[in-house]
Amino acid sequence: KLLYLATGHFGREGTNNLHTSLIPIIGNTDERRVIKGKSLRRTTHHQMMPIAGMYPPNILPDEIEHGGLRAIVVDSCNALVSWPDTLALSRAFGKLDLLVVIDVAMTETARAADYILPAASQFEKWEATGFNLEFPDNYFHLRHPIVPATGETLPEAEIYTRLLERMGKIPDRFPLLEKLAQFEPGFSRHTIFLAALMATFKRQKNLRRFGASILYRTLGRHLSEKAASTAPLLPLAMQFAKSYPEQVRRAGKLANFGGNKLKLGVNLFRAILKERSGLIISRHTYEEGWSLIKNTDGRIHLEIKAMLQQQAALESDQLPPGDYPFILMPGERRSYNANQIYRDPQWRKIDQQGALRMHPEDAAELGLANGDPVICRNATGSVESIVELDDGLLRGVTSLPHGYGMSYRGSKPIGPRINHLTAAANCDPLSKTPFHKYVQVQIEKAVGINPEG
Repeated sequence: KLLYLATGHFGREGTNNLHTSLIPIIGNTDERRVIKGKSLRRTTHHQMMPIAGMYPPNILPDEIEHGGLRAIVVDSCNALVSWPDTLALSRAFGKLDLLVVIDVAMTETARAADYILPAASQFEKWEATGFNLEFPDNYFHLRHPIVPATGETLPEAEIYTRLLERMGKIPDRFPLLEKLAQFEPGFSRHTIFLAALMATFKRQKNLRRFGASILYRTLGRHLSEKAASTAPLLPLAMQFAKSYPEQVRRAGKLANFGGNKLKLGVNLFRAILKERSGLIISRHTYEEGWSLIKNTDGRIHLEIKAMLQQQAALESDQLPPGDYPFILMPGERRSYNANQIYRDPQWRKIDQQGALRMHPEDAAELGLANGDPVICRNATGSVESIVELDDGLLRGVTSLPHGYGMSYRGSKPIGPRINHLTAAANCDPLSKTPFHKYVQVQIEKAVGINPEG
């Protein structure tokens, strides 16, 4: 993307463009603001500043061991398989005072938790993705539940709201807001309700940060089709329409909604609830793309001094092989490892064990044939796998997939847990992103081992 920008390929069809966002996931990192010493809170041990509002998971073990982090809530993430340096992370999790996991499956991380809060599956609840990254038309798809929830599972909105209520962070009832939320659906009901909500926040500033749960408990109870979890979309839609009024009106012509500056956001919210297959929420022109740059000077900052200093310090793009002559690319995307919903190995029609791919000539030198069990190790750890010959790889380069190494119904880990090989310290110095595509390893034939770990 830097090359696109340096050569002027921005803001035109087929080039690099920004986009709108109904649910902001990442924020803008203003490098000049950081340089002036006004950056957001840094972590205790690494003194890591947030990038786009987030901190890298790679530093979490150190922050637990040395930074005083004592409690963690893990939501929809199997960190003990997905995150780098599994062994270091496992040791660190064992030193926490409290580990809570919210998830739809009994993951490896859930098994290590003090408390497990089971969430309803994506087929049992209202849900949407925040990864709507299209331009010039952007869309939003609110997915409806298709089957009733089973057992003791709950949607995440209910889990978090109950926690806040039990902790005394929000009251159990909001009588006035609940009364206003009972009005007939429409523009007046929603705008009057939001005015009362803003007045509540003005009087009790400590409640602002819990606005999503308050909306869920009040307005949410009176939305049709038990759509309580969608209530926080109302202020988001209103803010979105306020930020991009012309672009939302253009989209509204396709979905038959519109309105003035007061009604537009409410009508967008109602259209989102109505459209089962999603809808376009904004339509930009390419010339308007420049307005989406968030830096106050309206420019894209290509000269990031800290990054250029690191680049200038690079002496070589290769590391000496030493005791580890092979370069492993852990994390290859294959046909059946897109995510960790694939816990039952029978769902994988091929490659159930997550084979280690290597060039036939490398395999021959090691005395390996197709399907042979192997051990792949380095100073961080080791994994077991089976060999799959692939002449599309360079000599000296091997590959393993991500998403394996999970247990199913009490089984041993099935396939390689590649993050037993990724060291937290082997990372980019600025973002702390591990060098996932360059892990030095040695490979040897495993005798008498059934490769399931």
